[in-house]
Amino acid sequence: MALELHVWGPAFGLDSIDPECLGAIACFRHFVPREDWSLIASNDAAVSPDYHLPALHHGGTWTSGYANIISYLTGCGKLSIDDDLTPLQKADALAYASFLATRGAGLVATSLYASPRAWVDVTRPAYSSLLRFPLTWTVPPAVRAAAVDRAAHLGLGYLAAEVDTEEESSSSSLAETTSTGFLRIRERLGPTRALQPEHAAAIRLQHFAEDFYSALDEARGGKRFFLRDDGPSSLDFLAYGYLQLLRVRTPHPVLKNVLERSYPRLVAFLGEVESCGHAATTREDLLVWQEPAPRGVLRVIGRFAEGSLEAVPGVGESWVRWRKGGGVSSDGSAHDSAKDSSSQLIVAVGGAIVSVAALGAVALFRALPPLGASTHRFEPAREKTGLRQFGEIGSILEGLPVWEQQPSGFPPR
Repeated sequence: MALELHVWGPAFGLDSIDPECLGAIACFRHFVPREDWSLIASNDAAVSPDYHLPALHHGGTWTSGYANIISYLTGCGKLSIDDDLTPLQKADALAYASFLATRGAGLVATSLYASPRAWVDVTRPAYSSLLRFPLTWTVPPAVRAAAVDRAAHLGLGYLAAEVDTEEESSSSSLAETTSTGFLRIRERLGPTRALQPEHAAAIRLQHFAEDFYSALDEARGGKRFFLRDDGPSSLDFLAYGYLQLLRVRTPHPVLKNVLERSYPRLVAFLGEVESCGHAATTREDLLVWQEPAPRGVLRVIGRFAEGSLEAVPGVGESWVRWRKGGGVSSDGSAHDSAKDSSSQLIVAVGGAIVSVAALGAVALFRALPPLGASTHRFEPAREKTGLRQFGEIGSILEGLPVWEQQPSGFPPR
């Protein structure tokens, strides 16, 4: 049975918008025979029971995550790129994979998700092109929230809240007065406080980038790949995915500039990864996308309901824990399967009702006139006779006694 690799779709001129998906695609493209696997841009983490992409479906079994997919393929005998690694090399591969998943993921999250301008101008439009309505309302904010959490250990997650800096700066430009009516003298800002949040964060981001790139460059050394010269390992494809996303041009391309200007060996490493494996076949011939299974309206509404529940404060975390727990009680015992099915049915139906109500409210709100708009009344025009036909002046003159009509006939003598 063929392998089905489900990933996030292409973006930024790359094969995927996710680093692990990029690494999995590169590994499959170069070392798994093309007739043995299919590539599906499902753009839906719910296809896997773990709600995580990349996900591999083979013989009714789902495997999620880059490391788990490599381990599964190695156990099945379909991949052997790590078989000849020494115990020391395997330990190094595990350590550097953890380094990429923490520091590398934090840098990608800061560059593409936490940065307000990058999110609005680059990343959010990319997700909108991958998703269908109305999932564009729920999935991108959830993905960004998870990415901001991954960037929290760098101390730059506060950038995600700076989406209205321009409005705040324009409002602060108004003159302020004291309680006695005098103008308040503005506080003079120093060089650091005068910088915009993203400009100030760029200084720290450059420091983190140099530490990250220098560690990878030192680990690779003069070798063709990270662990050996004769061929790549699974670590090389994972590093390839992260480095490619760090080269994406953003409104503040600090990570891209540091990589390309100061670490040319890492840039050359990306070319080495792309040229390895099935060198006789071009990249376009190897990468053939397969259409995902069609999703009905009910399934889309269900996914929208899940995203809406996750976004509700105080409810989203409980919903995620319940969904991942699979109906396990607090004392560790499993619920009855019938009870789980009924609970899931109730949640699904309730979520669908909430989603339909939300969509109806949005449609009704869009149909309403803008708040504060003037109301116009249209009345049929009345026929004006006499002096009233000359407008307001005629109405005033007609009310004067001199214009009152005299009785017919000659006046008495």
